[in-house]
Amino acid sequence: MALYKAFSTTLIGNSHTKHGKGCEDYSLCWQKDEYIRYGKEDTEIKRDFALAVVADGHGADECFRSAKGAQIAATCARIGIAEYINRFNSRFTATLLHSLVKRIIDQWHNQVEQHIKAEPFTAAELEAADEKYRRRYAKGEGLHKAYGSTLIACAVTPKYWFGLHIGDGRLTALYADGKFDQPVPWDPKCFLNQTTSICDDDAAQRARVYVSFHAEKPPPAAVFLCSDGVDDNYPVEGNEQHLFKLYRTIALTFAEEGFESTCEQLKGLANAFATKGKGDDTSIAGIIDMDAVKRAVPIWKARIAAEEAAKPAKREETDAARENAAQGKTPLAAPEGPPEAAPAPRAEDAQAQAVRAYEKTMNRPEGNISA
Repeated sequence: MALYKAFSTTLIGNSHTKHGKGCEDYSLCWQKDEYIRYGKEDTEIKRDFALAVVADGHGADECFRSAKGAQIAATCARIGIAEYINRFNSRFTATLLHSLVKRIIDQWHNQVEQHIKAEPFTAAELEAADEKYRRRYAKGEGLHKAYGSTLIACAVTPKYWFGLHIGDGRLTALYADGKFDQPVPWDPKCFLNQTTSICDDDAAQRARVYVSFHAEKPPPAAVFLCSDGVDDNYPVEGNEQHLFKLYRTIALTFAEEGFESTCEQLKGLANAFATKGKGDDTSIAGIIDMDAVKRAVPIWKARIAAEEAAKPAKREETDAARENAAQGKTPLAAPEGPPEAAPAPRAEDAQAQAVRAYEKTMNRPEGNISA
C-alpha cells in the first residue's frame, strides 16, 4: 500500500469571536505504520493505515457544551476506527462499518455521561438555554443534547477505505485519474441551519457510510473532509464542483511544494474561510497519497488550462493564469474566493434522492455502499 499521510487544521470563525463564543469545531488526524506478527506461522507484516476526522459542535443556545461534544466525537471516532481496523482488518465488511458507527455513538454517550457527572451543568450554562431546555435539563432529561455535534471520518488501509458521516459538512475523494466524487450520500435533514447530530436518538440509523475495496476500485489519491465553514461559502448549485476545484488546488500544492509546507499553508486557507463570507468555525482534514497526487498533476493542469480558456474573463487575467499553470505555479487559495454573502439553501429534492438511493443498499449484508 502507498504510504498515506494525514493532516488536519481548525480555525475559529469571526462570527464566533464577535459574539464571545469559543471554537466549536474539532479535527484530528492519525496514521499508523508498524510491523506486527500475524498468522499461525508468525509472519511479520507491515500494517499501514491513516485516518482523519472532523466534528462540528452545534451553535444553538441549548448546545452550550458542543465544543466538548465535538472533541469527544472526534476522539471516539479515532479510537473506534483504530480498534476495528486492528481487530477486523483482513475481514472488514460493510456490516462491520455499520457496527463501528454504533460503537462510536455508544462511546460518545458514555464519555458525555462521565463528563456531566464530573462537571454538572452550571447555572450560567443553563441560563444560556431557552426555557424549554432549561426545564428538560433540570429534570435530567436529554442532557446529551448540550454536547451535540456532527461527525465526519475516513480511513485508508492496505485493502480498503471508508467514510462515515453524521450531519452536515462534506467528504470529497480525488483519484489519480483526475476524477473526483462525494461517495457518502447527503442527508436531506441537513437544511439551512438544521443538521442531524450524533446526539440524536436515531443517529446510528441516520448515519451514512461508504466502503470501497481496492481490488474492486482503485483507492483515492486524496480524501478531504470539511465542516460547513467551508462548503457553505459556495453556491448550492454546483457546490461539489466548487469543492473539487478547491481540493484540486490543495492537492496540486501538496505535489509541488511538499507535505509540510502545504500543511502550513492550509492554516492560512482555513483562516480565510473563517474570516470571510460566512465566517464560521472552519475545519479541513484529510489523507493523501503523495505519489498518486503527483501522477494526477498533468491531468489537473490540463483541465485548469481548459477551464481558464473557457472563462469569459479579461484576457490579461486568462493569460496570466495560463502562464502560471505552464510554469507549475498553483497558489493555495480558494478558487474564485469565498463569496461574501451566505449561499442559498441546498436543493432538498436532490438530497432526498441521494438518501433514497442509499437506503436501498441498507439491506445488503456486505459489499460496497454507495449512492
